[in-house]
Amino acid sequence: MNVPLSSPEKKISEVIEACADCEQCRHMMASECLFFDALYRLHDQAKDNGRALSTDDLRDLVDLCNYCALCSCPDIRASIIEAKTRFVERDGLTLGPRLLEDVARMGKLCGLFPQLANRMLANGRTGRLLKRVAGIHEDRRLPILPGTSFDTWARRQGLMQKPAPGAANKVAYFAGCSGRYLFPEVPQALVHVFQHCGIQVYVPDQQCCGMPTLLEGDRKKTLAFMAANVERLAALVAEGFTIVCSCPTCGFVLKELLKERAYYADAYQKKIGAEAGFLKVPVEGRTENGKGPSFNHIRKSIYGKILKDNGYFAAIDPLKRIAVAENTLDAGEYLWRHLQREGLRVAYKALKERLVYFAPCHQREQNIGRPYLELLQMYRGAMVDIVDDTYDCCGMGGIMGYKREFHEHSIRLGTPVMEKIAARRPDKIVTECLSCRLQFRHLADYPVAHPLEVMAGLLNLTA
Repeated sequence: MNVPLSSPEKKISEVIEACADCEQCRHMMASECLFFDALYRLHDQAKDNGRALSTDDLRDLVDLCNYCALCSCPDIRASIIEAKTRFVERDGLTLGPRLLEDVARMGKLCGLFPQLANRMLANGRTGRLLKRVAGIHEDRRLPILPGTSFDTWARRQGLMQKPAPGAANKVAYFAGCSGRYLFPEVPQALVHVFQHCGIQVYVPDQQCCGMPTLLEGDRKKTLAFMAANVERLAALVAEGFTIVCSCPTCGFVLKELLKERAYYADAYQKKIGAEAGFLKVPVEGRTENGKGPSFNHIRKSIYGKILKDNGYFAAIDPLKRIAVAENTLDAGEYLWRHLQREGLRVAYKALKERLVYFAPCHQREQNIGRPYLELLQMYRGAMVDIVDDTYDCCGMGGIMGYKREFHEHSIRLGTPVMEKIAARRPDKIVTECLSCRLQFRHLADYPVAHPLEVMAGLLNLTA
């Protein structure tokens, strides 16, 4: 197949060639990842048959990546998304994904009349019609829409007003679309727990983190969301706020994806005083004499043409991207650090339920340990088991699990994880990922909660 160098077919073919030459993921991830399973199968078929892969083969392949980020090579998954984006820019996005990708827009729309929306979705005939229009598989269970969004509740609580200048322990809370519009009880739990621990919570205006639109290949909308968020959040960082996320996907996007390749930007190199002819790249997790970041010094003459700020978010100011990324923490990470420093000064009830904690993909990719596991194990009577094998994935993939063509794949991925959890016979499943929550509720009848909901439920408000 003769294709232009900039075509999506060319881009995903480069991924296939690179992965076929390496083959590390053939055995490491093929059984846990739909994408690599299909990649090696297509490569082997093409090699055996002596024919090139069709556009349909390649488009179907990129649609199997749900950006769990568990694969070994960040450049490979970035290339998969780039190929998917090029397909969309050339061929367009169908109605179903366009409806599903903007979770906030759907949440606001349905939130105007939540009781009516719930009745329509629960009605067999109307519900099937709405699912068909949106491209949702007819068997996929939908969440019940809440009567009040988190934004409405936060406004009533005065959380959209900034704490006084100079206030200590203040955070800017990035709540995420699913928390704001589908499960407001989760961000409400964060507010209760943080406030009882002496942490001041401010809820700024915010857009979607951009992961759903990025995953659908909608570059224009993703960059619009992120540009608005970076502008607002970078200003808050300059005012002394730490950004916290209760959604691991939002945290992964803000902490990891946003800063990719930003350290190579000329503006950053100038700011840190890089010598002529060299790039200074910070070494994550290492400091120089305990006073500041440690750097690798890389010769531009060798790597300068490769190490450039030309990633997905390169159009956004690199210094602001770095400021946001370096000052964003997972909510559990922030709370664990705070309690290690300040101590647990709030009265709590004993934890009497047997819990199984599932560490979601995007939490594991942040390399922050298991802060929620540590937090839950602080309580009297704690019985907390954990499921977090390296390649465990619930298979929901955000909105992908709703899509008609991905539904069976989603169930295939999630069932082994659900079987591991069920084998431990928990009273409740605990996970901070609301996509995992939706998947587990679909696969089984166990109650599912965010760790912060468990903690909020244990607050001894009478003490």
